[in-house]
Amino acid sequence: MSETVHRGSCNCGQVRFEIEGKLGKFGFCHCTTCRKASGTAFTANASVKRARVRFLTGEEAISRYESSPGVFRCFCSNCGSPIYKEKAEMPDTIRIRLGILDTPAGAKPLAHAFWGEKADWYDLKGDMPAHEDWAPVLKDEVEE
Repeated sequence: MSETVHRGSCNCGQVRFEIEGKLGKFGFCHCTTCRKASGTAFTANASVKRARVRFLTGEEAISRYESSPGVFRCFCSNCGSPIYKEKAEMPDTIRIRLGILDTPAGAKPLAHAFWGEKADWYDLKGDMPAHEDWAPVLKDEVEE
């Protein structure tokens, strides 16, 4: 394994995993689907190559929900914690939900995406740029 190893787990601890190497760029997604999937104002997700993710326990407990054609939200079937998102068109890459990491992410968010869909009760933009749709700076550039 490389020097950088991220560890994560779901709320009940049934799903535990490691990610070898750095996480991809990330920001906050305010789209309606992400808000509903997370139950809060936005999600923070980072792309990683599936081959760099190793499940230590509970991989069989992960359920998948097709939230839109070819897009699957993957979560612990016991506690409901969101684990990652995957796309049929990108089978080698997953988007890890950073809220389930047990180790520091090692980076800061770069931008807000889908600001036009944000919750009406959330206005804390801070110093990050806000984009009405996908943030170009967050374009998936995943380390091998």
